[in-house]
Amino acid sequence: MGVIAGILGVTLCVLVGFVGPGGPLPVLFQPFELLVIGGSGVFTVVMGNPGYILKQLIPKMLETIKGSGIDKGSYVDLLGLMASIFDTMRKEGVLGIEGDLSDPHNSPRFNKYPKASHDHHLMETFTGALRLFVDGVVNAFDLERLLDTEIETHHEEALIFPSQVTKLADSFPALGIVAAVLGIIITMQHLDGPPTEIGHHVAAALVGTMLGILLSYGYVAPLSNKMDHIVREQSAILKAVQAGLVSFAGGAPPQVALEFARKTIPSDFRPTSEELEEIIKEAKNAGK
Repeated sequence: MGVIAGILGVTLCVLVGFVGPGGPLPVLFQPFELLVIGGSGVFTVVMGNPGYILKQLIPKMLETIKGSGIDKGSYVDLLGLMASIFDTMRKEGVLGIEGDLSDPHNSPRFNKYPKASHDHHLMETFTGALRLFVDGVVNAFDLERLLDTEIETHHEEALIFPSQVTKLADSFPALGIVAAVLGIIITMQHLDGPPTEIGHHVAAALVGTMLGILLSYGYVAPLSNKMDHIVREQSAILKAVQAGLVSFAGGAPPQVALEFARKTIPSDFRPTSEELEEIIKEAKNAGK
């Protein structure tokens, strides 16, 4: 909702700031200037990106409306799920979680922690690493390298989209100048006209410059920044998974492994040590 509120707020402030001192609102409506700026900007993105990027770009931009969905509750659920898994593995070995991994979507254990288990990429990373435990083919060092590679690959792929939106934002001021120059060229054809007609064409040209700057810094650049935050939040929760799994694979007790995971959580979302103890206690009680 912050994105929608921001768009409405920016628009309202600009319009009130123009109309308040007596500016005529209709003069801001310049569809051909908007076509030059917006249309050209969109086609620069089309020209510079392969189809598989373009297919995902709009959905990725729309994700900013709802955000990443990652909050403190997501981390609490993740720690609870890891506590349950680690406790079972310590008591029963890797075979104790084999049934959960065979069908995680219908696993009562996983469904008990919906904020974590409903995150597709998070669960893909988590269950993929756990299957290596079950198969007995990985040690702590190899697991850390493997997860480093996976997280880095995911991060680089995800950053492609905010990067393209940033480039779009950077192009708008220049395209606004293009629209303004075209407007001045049109104005030069009417120099023999009355001053009001010349003033109208000059105003339309200046609107082009204004629109280019406004679209860039008022709308598209903040959207790119929000997309970047979403990517970082998604990578941060994967880092917590990595810290917990690698520590446990290295022989640490479940509580120590979970403390490693907790320490990697961003401070705004990080449960306290007391909250972690409660999470571990609840996971143990649920497993009885």
